Formats: sequence, C-alpha cells, structure tokens
Amino acid sequence: MVAMDAANMRRVSAGLMIGWSVWAGGCATPEGGSQKTGPVAGQRWDLPLSSNATLGLAWIPAGTFTMGSPASESRRKADEGPQTQVTLTKGYWMGTTLVTIGQWKAVMGVGVRDQLAKEINDDTLYELGGKQQRLRDFMGWSREAESTDYLGNENDELPMYFVSWNDAQEFCQKLTAQERAAGRLPAGYVYNLPTEAQWENACRAGTTEATYAGPNTAAVLDGIAWYAANSAQGYTGRAVRNGAGPRDVAKKQPNARGLYDMLGNIWEWCRDWYGPTYPGGSVIDPTGPASGTERVNRGGSFGSGPRDERSASRAQNPPPEASAYRGFRVALCAN
Repeated sequence: MVAMDAANMRRVSAGLMIGWSVWAGGCATPEGGSQKTGPVAGQRWDLPLSSNATLGLAWIPAGTFTMGSPASESRRKADEGPQTQVTLTKGYWMGTTLVTIGQWKAVMGVGVRDQLAKEINDDTLYELGGKQQRLRDFMGWSREAESTDYLGNENDELPMYFVSWNDAQEFCQKLTAQERAAGRLPAGYVYNLPTEAQWENACRAGTTEATYAGPNTAAVLDGIAWYAANSAQGYTGRAVRNGAGPRDVAKKQPNARGLYDMLGNIWEWCRDWYGPTYPGGSVIDPTGPASGTERVNRGGSFGSGPRDERSASRAQNPPPEASAYRGFRVALCAN
C-alpha cells in the first residue's frame, strides 16, 4: 500500500470527477476502548448471531490501491477502466465468507425456500427490463410452480441466494439494530454492503494480477473458485443448472486477508450504483455514481467462465432482482 501525505490527499480530492460521490467518513476504526465485547480495530471479529451461527469478519486496513484492470489484462472488459488510484482513508471489516443460509436464518428467521416463495409471490411492480413488472415475470418464475423447481440445495453452509440488493440491505439494517441493542456496535457504525472500491481492495489483498492468486488460468482458478469449469465436480443434491449450484462456503483457498470465495460460487452485491467507467486519476473513499438503475455485483459465480473470475470483473443488475447466482457479504463501516 502506498501512503499519502496530507498535501497529496488535498490535491487528489480536488481532482474528483463529477458523478462519483465521496463518503467522507469511509470506514473507520472504533473510537475509545470501552467496547470490550465488540470489534477491535486491526483484529478479526467473530460476531455471534445465535447459539449455532457466527459471522466472521476480517480487518482490512486503510491504504491505497489501483482499481480496475490494465489494458493488457487477458479477458478484460471495457468497464474495468480507466485504472484509478483509490485511497481508502479508514480501515473496515469484511465478512470472511458470503452470508450463509444459516447466518441469514439467524438474523431474518427464514431459509432460502421461504425467501424464494416470498419473491415468487411478490405482487409489487418494479422497474425491470425497461418496464414496470413483477419480479416473477422478469425472472420467468411461475406462481403455480413449487419453490423446489428453482432451488438448489438448502443446507446452512451454503451462501444465501435468491437475495435481491434490497433484501441484502434489509439484512444489514436488521443486523445493525441487533448489534446496537446488544452493545456491540460502536457509535456511528453500521453493517452494510461494501462499496465497490472496498470490495475490490479486499479481494486483491495487495495483489495486482487478474486474481489474488495469479493469472485466471484453470490451474489457478481451480484452487480458489467454484466456476463453470469445476462447479459440477462432486456436486450432489438438487442442481440449479448443468448439474451444479451454489457450493458450501470456505471450501477453496482464501486470499491473503483470509477471505473465501471472493471469486466464484455466487456473485456478491456491492453498495454502488453501476457506472460504465471509472473516473481515472486519483480518488478518495469513492462510493460510485450518485444515481443509476442497476447495482454493482462482483466476483463471478458457479455458472461463470474465467472472464468473470477476476478481481476487476464487474456485473450489474437491477436492485429488486433475486437470483440463484447472487448473494452478498457484509462489511462493518462507519456510517
């Protein structure tokens, strides 16, 4: 990580491009030392959710990294540039795994089957595909079908799927309220989706290649990710597509920060609205465009090819969309 002095940071902040908003608070370390049962800056935090569910979070320190991919990177997409120097001024915590079905049940009280049933029976009209329509129509679900017609497996160690961006935010808000009531949340802190910059910084863990373990070749990807080429291997139970579905978390090698499945398994919602380019130059604590129609998701899935299994790869989907290919992980940040 490259340190920046105050003068340089003032010069950088003056060059922020229009359309990128800045979260001045970023993600900070807790102040004071009275939170004996809560998170401590610089340390892993294992958040107790229930008698049999814990949510692990790794500390990600403040620093500067290069966001996006170079023009020379194999399988690069146009929306991964121009490369931008990003400074995150505060440290934050990041979930060591995607939020699992077991963790979701501990906070929200329902499993993936009931979650999908809720989505199928939702009569709300959303802006989807350029028109007002119900989610089930946009996704091609039948109200008369059984939930199992669309489900994969349901065990607690799987990442929670069929979760919209809106659902993920509801989880984060409920978790924040729960932890504040328990006295484990420093004042001004919230559980939230990571910004796209926070996500890529945590994923890269100081690396600059296509993945945090090297190039996105089969030899590398097989060790760190469930993706199209290997997701059916050893798969048992109900499959979502092509003999595969979401896989139990933390079964592949983590990155240097101890984060599992940052590439592959299922896509991860980020907080930002999607924008087709980065600002370039240098920015501080970016939070993406001020408005939009789709939210960013990152990391690829069990159905993705190698092009999506890269640290810089991006995707975008409307916030109400819920899919078997998408979930999320939480960050603990200053509000």
